[in-house]
Amino acid sequence: IYPRITMATVTTTVLGSQVAHDGLQVLELHGAALAEGAARSPASGAATAPTPRLVHLQDKDAEDQCMPWSFELYLLMVQFFFMSNYTVVLPTAHEYMLSLGGSSWLAGCMVAVGIGAGMLTSPLASWMIKRAYKPPLCALMVLAFAGNVMYGLGQVVRSPWLLIFGQATKSMLWGSCGAALGSHAIYSCAGKKTRSSSMALRGNFQFLGMGVGPLLGAILTKISFSIGLLNLDEYTNPGWFFSLVWLAMLVWLFLAPEPARLFEDKVVPPTSDRLGAMPDSKISWGLWSIMVSTGAVAVWEVSATILTQQYFGWSVMRCCLFISAMFMFSMASGEVLRITASRQSAVEANIVLPSLAGLALFSLMLYWYLPVSAPEGLVVGNQIIYVIGSALVLTCANAARTYSSAIALRQAAARSKACKDATCIGVSFSMAIGRSLGAFLGMGLAARPGGSNFAAGCITGLSLLVLLPF
Repeated sequence: IYPRITMATVTTTVLGSQVAHDGLQVLELHGAALAEGAARSPASGAATAPTPRLVHLQDKDAEDQCMPWSFELYLLMVQFFFMSNYTVVLPTAHEYMLSLGGSSWLAGCMVAVGIGAGMLTSPLASWMIKRAYKPPLCALMVLAFAGNVMYGLGQVVRSPWLLIFGQATKSMLWGSCGAALGSHAIYSCAGKKTRSSSMALRGNFQFLGMGVGPLLGAILTKISFSIGLLNLDEYTNPGWFFSLVWLAMLVWLFLAPEPARLFEDKVVPPTSDRLGAMPDSKISWGLWSIMVSTGAVAVWEVSATILTQQYFGWSVMRCCLFISAMFMFSMASGEVLRITASRQSAVEANIVLPSLAGLALFSLMLYWYLPVSAPEGLVVGNQIIYVIGSALVLTCANAARTYSSAIALRQAAARSKACKDATCIGVSFSMAIGRSLGAFLGMGLAARPGGSNFAAGCITGLSLLVLLPF
């Protein structure tokens, strides 16, 4: 029924790159036809219409193709809820750990594994998402549900280690089935001209989630009742609330369609081309920038929960509202930047470098805090400077992280499919390292005398290190 198409059919006529490209398209059309059971008409021998994948490959307008909105919305909500789940515990994590006999460093470890445990599964991303996106997402939902239940049972078991194990369980698949999957879907299901915008939108949804998390935490502090040995209070409510959220997301997943990977390169490179999977200096710098900017956000968010309550004397509610407002502001600024950059076709490097410079500069506004006993006018001025500095630091960090990801992934996609897949893993790995180390250092240092200045110093020092090559 089908004409036999072999590599000889293609390679024997290779007189230029265009001929080889056309031959590969024929191979791809033939494979798609076999998979779909298409056949020629016996009477006329006319071939069936080209598959949608071939149409997209031949259509230059496909560069403007967006990911199917139903699936992109689901991925955005996964990013949103996971980041909310991460930050909802920040205002009470320190006190929750101390109430169970833990220390400040143990609290920092608990917050760190809430993201960092995903590093363990990041290398498995290519294998897990090779055939479909929904099964690994299902596994992510199940583990996130189980981890939050463990967090809610902390007071029943009376063990700080259950909190750490629960946070690790929640984030175990985040590196492979959350961050890496999202990047892979953007570069496999969306055209070239929409990818940077999609990456920026994903980053803004993450910041929106980080802003909503403390706001939810503030609301959940007002709920307190007991059912037998089970206590629902300001410490355990985040676990119980998000266990229900992940159950709902699991139900939604069954209704969401699996997207077509219209832009994924199915051709396996020969062994001689496998060196193209190795990152070059531009990709390596992008990954380093991602790690630093993500770490800066983590240092700020965990140190702010302690600093505002211990130095400024703010209540838990006021602390939650402040952190939420800072993330909301940075998200709104990031969205304005995304729309502007998309309309003007801005070069990502022209956004990243000023953002890193601003991160180093504005972090200087996070130093030196006056005691509460100082004159009221000076204390208020000190707090205003900290609030403005925090908003600017988060805005710069969000822009640097988002567009560094776009630079690294675009450069990798131009090299080879293997390099793109490896860089997707590298992006999630860099984010996990930056966030976990930043959370651990921020929580541990901020609780020490003068530790808030060391926390701010981490932001300044790391951002300067990224700028050294320039």
